[in-house]
Parts: sequence; C-alpha cells; structure tokens
Amino acid sequence: MKITSIVLLFFLGSCAKLDMKTSSPLKNKTPYRVSWVKNLDPVYNTGNLPVGNSSPFVFQDIVYMGSLSGKMSAYNLETGALVWEHDEGQAIQAPAEKFGDYIYYGSLNGRLFARHYLSGELKYATDLGTPIESAAVLTSGRLILHLRNHTIMAIDAMTGKIFWSYQRSVTFSSTLQRVSKVLPYDNSLIVGFADGYIASLSLEEGILNWEQRISSGVKFVDVDVEPIYFNGKIVAGSAAGQMKFLDPKNGFVIKSVDIVQSHKPVIDNDELIVGTVFGEITKVGKEGNIIDRKKLSDVGISGITKWKDRYVVTTMGEKVYFLNKDFSPYAEFNLGHDQSAIFGDVAVSNEGHIVFYSSRNRLYTIK
Repeated sequence: MKITSIVLLFFLGSCAKLDMKTSSPLKNKTPYRVSWVKNLDPVYNTGNLPVGNSSPFVFQDIVYMGSLSGKMSAYNLETGALVWEHDEGQAIQAPAEKFGDYIYYGSLNGRLFARHYLSGELKYATDLGTPIESAAVLTSGRLILHLRNHTIMAIDAMTGKIFWSYQRSVTFSSTLQRVSKVLPYDNSLIVGFADGYIASLSLEEGILNWEQRISSGVKFVDVDVEPIYFNGKIVAGSAAGQMKFLDPKNGFVIKSVDIVQSHKPVIDNDELIVGTVFGEITKVGKEGNIIDRKKLSDVGISGITKWKDRYVVTTMGEKVYFLNKDFSPYAEFNLGHDQSAIFGDVAVSNEGHIVFYSSRNRLYTIK
C-alpha cells in the first residue's frame, strides 16, 4: 500500500531546507550526512501540484529513479552523478526492479520498459493498456504486475510476451485506486485487491485458488498493503480493518491483530515491526501477540526500514525518524516543509546509504 485514505492531502509548499535534528543526549552532533539531493519536480501549472509517491531502487553503486516528467535516471550512489538517463515521454510512478542484467519499470500510460542496468540500452517496451503503479515481481522467469485496473498480469521477463491476466471486478466509487505488490508463494501468487479481499492465484494459469475478505469497512476497503510470509502464515492488512494472519493454503483467518497497518511489516528477530495509520509503531510476536506499542507521530506511518542497527521510520508528514531497536528516539530528519511526506519505500545500499523520495519529488541520499 503505503498510503491510506489520508494520502494526497495538503502539499502546497516546496522542500527547501535540509535539517538533521538529533534528540538528547546527542544534541549538537550530526549522526548522519546528507550526501546529495535531486529536485525531480516536473513542470506543472499553479494549483495542480504533482505528488510523488514512487520509490528509488538501488543496486550496487547505482540509484534508479523514475520521475513524473517521464525520465528514468541512473545516478552514482556516492556522488549523485548521472550514469545514464532516458526520456520515455510518459510519467513514471512505478519503482524499478532488477532481474538479471535488466531493470524493469512501468509508466502511467501502461508501457513496460526493460533496460540494461549499466548502459540503459532498451531491451524491449510493451504496452499493457493501463497505468503501472507498483513494482514488478519476478518468479519462475515471469514478471508479475498488479495494474491500476485491478488486473494481475504474468509476462515473460525475457521477451515481454503476456502469458495470462486475471482481472478483478471492483466498484470504482469505493476504492482508493491503489495497488500492492504480489507475493509469490509456492506455486501461487498472494495479492490484495481494492474490493477488500486477499486472494491466491495459480502461478501457471492465473486461476483463483481462494479468496478471503479481510477489510471490515464499507468504503475505501482496499487491501493495498503488500502481504508477507511470516512464521508459516500470510500477514496482510487494510486501512479499513485489523491486520490478519492467514493460512496460505486456504486463506482461513488464523488471527486478527488489533493493528490498522499502513505499510508492509518488517521482520526482525522473529518479530514484526509495524506502523499504523494512527502514527503508532508496534512490535508483534510470532503468534500475533502485541509485544510493544508506541505513539510516534500525529500522522500515519508510511514505512519502516532496518538500517545500521536501527529503524528508519517515514511518515505521512515532514519528519523521518531514526529509532533505536527499543523504539527510543535517536535522530530526526526534517523534509523542510510541513506539507511534505514520504509515501514510497526507503532503499538501503550495501555501502551504508539510505535513499528515499519525497512527495515533493525530491530524491535524498543519506549516509
């Protein structure tokens, strides 16, 4: 998911200052360094502010980032120097993913691109007919995409040939129009849909194995949080219901947890670290028991990432928090405006960098 019904509010300023704030006892120390920042804001008319909710992708020493202006850019991780760039002529909102020697990404016009990760040379481009907003998943040589029109599509990663598609019937008046990544499991695909259901599809043919309603609301019931496999169960959730532990074989709900999750949970030492739409950060045990819960922010948590033996917590507001493993504060990073936020995922490199993209279309690299 990443964003719930409170997404896409506000945003009327610009991201101007870089300010790493630290909490006591660090005070005047700066624990992390901003390596470089890119302003990727497209040209727009006043009153029609473009909101960025994509994510960067990092492989080795290169950062890949698409923009709403239609460019896919590859930057040197350490310096921010441009390695290669291609103008696709259509807005790119889906994060890139790398499989083999190629990166794959899609546009809001529904075009899927495959380019060599080092040279940027085009391998193929395929029109899928509807906006691509989530990252591709590779399994058994197939790219699996969840498209904006609630279609799951299986594509040959080498050629772009479509193997099969499965389309869900969803009432457009009751959806946030967001999509989640698919979770490969065994010979199936686990995916949440905008009608409040999570379902299992066969990998080979796209046939429905089972479905289970997990959202308890009547409107905006999207199951758009990326599901995960944890302790033999599927963990999934919605902004309109409790987090669920399900049996991957039949979708039976084993446990409901009193958490309204807002992002994909992080697995850490056989526990789940989960943020909520109410600004809480929680620790959940193997059986779904809540071990710890702390109120962190007045706005929803958009993501949690492990980094340098700590947690990086992004929000639907201007602050990025750095927490110790016991949830105590270590440092804060201010995006520079109270109407900025981070809706995408934080990328972590082997070299110790984190990279994230703000709603104001700024790309940050911190070490």
